[in-house]
Amino acid sequence: MNNENDDLIKCEIREITKQDKEFYENNGYLVLDNILPNKEQVEKLLKRAKDCFNNGFDKGIVPDEVSWRPGLSLDDKTREMVNSWKTDSLMAQLILNQDIGKLACDLLDCNSVLIAQDDIFWKPVNDYPYFECMSKKVLTVWIALTDVSKENGTVEFIEGSHKWNDLPPIDNNNNNNSESYSNNEFHAPVDYLKGLEGAIKYNGFKSIDELTIHPVTVKAGGCSIHHGKLWHGSNSNPSSFKERVSVAIHFAPGDSVFSDTVKPCFSFGRYKIYGSNKLEESFYPITFSKTSYKSPIIIDAVKK
Repeated sequence: MNNENDDLIKCEIREITKQDKEFYENNGYLVLDNILPNKEQVEKLLKRAKDCFNNGFDKGIVPDEVSWRPGLSLDDKTREMVNSWKTDSLMAQLILNQDIGKLACDLLDCNSVLIAQDDIFWKPVNDYPYFECMSKKVLTVWIALTDVSKENGTVEFIEGSHKWNDLPPIDNNNNNNSESYSNNEFHAPVDYLKGLEGAIKYNGFKSIDELTIHPVTVKAGGCSIHHGKLWHGSNSNPSSFKERVSVAIHFAPGDSVFSDTVKPCFSFGRYKIYGSNKLEESFYPITFSKTSYKSPIIIDAVKK
């Protein structure tokens, strides 16, 4: 008789060494090969990730955000889906995996981690580029479901940029003529380096040529991990035949709460409970803790 867990997505993550942690702390990222060793499961995840964009998820719940619609959007447009763990059991098995959670917990050096958000990125040939940074309280595990390299627009990191000075708040009304340090045109920017160039200037660099840019190269099933403040992104996919599909899982410490002073963006604010700053586990599940606790919703989320 097969065990009910036999078909669950399985990860094999090697022990994170002192040298790994030092590299991560100094450079802001770490690359691990083959954390998904079962190639059949990788292919299964790749197919399901694509199916999700065609309403092929099995929970009957609409994703929080989808940037591409079949029959309505251009085929060469970058496709992104937010929080597929809520919509599909197979994607949930990957995103809510406790071994990936432990990896994040070890590098964040905290007692537990929760899922802040996940993203499926489907980068077709000849698509659009971007560059951005996020938050110092976030760590991202970026898992490749296809082979990735500079050849097909892989993610690239600005080494050490997580140590840069925090940027000033953006004045969206431009009342004080402040310079914008972020790229609001994420999916099809006119100038994808706009935000990065502002950050470079703010941190005393004269040009991008002074920076060390690391393009991630891994086979399908490998991953990279990067600090939330690390400037990262990807250029357009120059390949005429080699698409890139990946899943990004954004982790935060399990005791994170909404800010008292900063209003959450729409993606997060829709799940803020009135009168409370708590990140409700039904929407921000804890996938790993040093006490072995996991959010109860995970049990049902990974079931078909």
